[in-house]
Amino acid sequence: MTTRLRLMALVLFGSLAVNLFLGGLMVGRWLEPHHPPGPPHGPRFEREDRGPGAPPFWLRRAIGPEGAETLDEVWRKHAPTIEPLRDELRRSRSAVIDTLEAEPFDSRAYAAALEDMQARTGRLFEAIHGAMVDVVEHLTPEQRRQMVEQSREWHRRHDRSKDD
Repeated sequence: MTTRLRLMALVLFGSLAVNLFLGGLMVGRWLEPHHPPGPPHGPRFEREDRGPGAPPFWLRRAIGPEGAETLDEVWRKHAPTIEPLRDELRRSRSAVIDTLEAEPFDSRAYAAALEDMQARTGRLFEAIHGAMVDVVEHLTPEQRRQMVEQSREWHRRHDRSKDD
């Protein structure tokens, strides 16, 4: 009977281990439903440090290695406009955090900081959009097709409507 009892204990222990494993997978998927298994953009370790004036990673990835030289060349022309706007946006984000930390809390100061951050975000986006138009004007039709495919892939990964 002890052999039977040991076998039953092993089977129950194995069943518990499998259930915990499957439960962990389900909870993990529930907590992060928008991320497919595996790295979303390839291993993150491959990202090089983004220096000042360098184009964003997402745009470099969308254009691909064939368009990297064109991207770098055209983006450098826009960097003197974009980088100061990016720095201003970082400072405005810090100001928002500072207003949240302030005691006593001043809702008007917080609203003003948010409004300032929104305005700076808009100016940065305008500059980035201008640079993107300039970059795309210099791409070949094949490079534009690759950019479209990368954009579609990004939308497939981040489409939250399919989870509703």
